[in-house]
Amino acid sequence: MASSSHKRAIIGIILVIIGSIFLLDNLGFNIEIPYYLFSWPAILVVLGIVNLLSGNSRAAMILIGLGAVFYLHHFDVINIRTFWPVILIVIGLSVILRKKPTVKKITEADDNYFDEVAIFGGTEKKYISDNLQGGKVTNIFGGSEIDLRGSKAQDGAVIEIFCMFGGVELMLPEDWKVNMGATAIFGGFSDSRKSISSNATSTVHIKGFVIFGGGEIRN
Repeated sequence: MASSSHKRAIIGIILVIIGSIFLLDNLGFNIEIPYYLFSWPAILVVLGIVNLLSGNSRAAMILIGLGAVFYLHHFDVINIRTFWPVILIVIGLSVILRKKPTVKKITEADDNYFDEVAIFGGTEKKYISDNLQGGKVTNIFGGSEIDLRGSKAQDGAVIEIFCMFGGVELMLPEDWKVNMGATAIFGGFSDSRKSISSNATSTVHIKGFVIFGGGEIRN
């Protein structure tokens, strides 16, 4: 199973390569781009493989399946206009045949730095650290719930957020002073803690971007 840092690196490298090739083509370098390698279906398939390596098999199958459908349509094997209702049928059957959800076990860790990535999926993690130095949360069409209420933060710790068409929920202790520095574009990020202590033990900085998404701090 790929770690969060490896997953982030793979996604970044793929996007840089694809973006560079399309940019060169737009600038008039006449690069012949094979459709099956550089297209939206290809991006869906690659994201599906990344999710499969990270253990999110359900999201992986959806992404790879969508990519395969667009490929088949492009090569005139099927016509999406004719067969798109099949997608609704499959979704309906998955709802009917879905197994009864079991009690979800939240994963705990004592790392002093966290790096969580969710793409077309979700993560739920609890960190118990005596010297939390900060962390990163990256969500693209996904969501994360990070519980830090059992941790003691280093004064000045920085939590970096990047959410695009996704959301993040941070659960922080009431004795942490939060310095909000996240920029929201067509989205929002708020501190919704019901009680905040006036005697802060440490100051935590929230930085990053939220694009077509949202973030919330709770306790």
